[in-house]
Amino acid sequence: MQIGSIASTLLENYHNLRINMESPIVTLTTDWGYHDFFAGMVKGVLYSSIPNVRVVDITHGVERFQLGSAVHVVRNACMGFPAGTIHIIDVTAPKNDDNPYIVVKHDGQYYICMDNGLPRALFGDEAVEAVVIDVGDYRETSFRTFAAYDIYCKAAVMLAQGAEMTDIGTPVEEFCPYTPSRPVVLDGKLKTYVSYIDDYGNATLNITYDEFEQIRAHRKFELWVREVKLTEVVRSYSHSRDAGNRKNAILLTVSASGYLQVAMRQYSTEQYFGAGLELQESVIVLFGEVVPEEAGGQPLT
Repeated sequence: MQIGSIASTLLENYHNLRINMESPIVTLTTDWGYHDFFAGMVKGVLYSSIPNVRVVDITHGVERFQLGSAVHVVRNACMGFPAGTIHIIDVTAPKNDDNPYIVVKHDGQYYICMDNGLPRALFGDEAVEAVVIDVGDYRETSFRTFAAYDIYCKAAVMLAQGAEMTDIGTPVEEFCPYTPSRPVVLDGKLKTYVSYIDDYGNATLNITYDEFEQIRAHRKFELWVREVKLTEVVRSYSHSRDAGNRKNAILLTVSASGYLQVAMRQYSTEQYFGAGLELQESVIVLFGEVVPEEAGGQPLT
């Protein structure tokens, strides 16, 4: 039965890959915004060069130069696509000699981006295949002001046509280092950070619910967001303490990606805090006594 199950899985993966090769998927994750025409330029190349391509806009709203937000988006939105998917990620500063443009193959998918810390943050020390792009530009030009158009598109077209990684460029020896902000426990306190803010104003922290529960170890807690104290994790946005009172409408819940999230029912946390919460803003958690009835872990209320 086990052999049959493995064979079935391999057959399903092959079927999905074949379909994806016939109708390739290319996703776009960028900080271009929605005012300019950059997405249209890139899509024009992709639709003109790749038959039956399906272009998926993950987002063009990543905050500029915020690599941590880009990591959060790619990790939670891109990695669930089928094998053969090509991801174009353009969230960085201009290229320099220390940050080459690369393609990373991971779990059957391709990630085209700059080696600016993003690949290290996404894949760590996992065994991946990566090459520095060396295929020339999509258009003949001496200028490199729009890498996604001039370089990434050409690599994406080649991959969609079945090119091997070795056809794209030379192997990457080591990714550029990246040191993300991680939750820190010191003197009985947990210091975590805002890693992502969505259009609703919900602030996602850089700690998962499971990680938080492991650190909490059945203890009471006070999570402080500036002057606001939260003492429980609720199941949904409708479980605010008092939706009519803006302060009491602030709640702590778990996002769809499994991370702790500070949110408000019917309001935006950015509206409540005036100028709004900021990326990388710290959030402190204080711990108290163990709750005896939580022998089996804290249930969501």
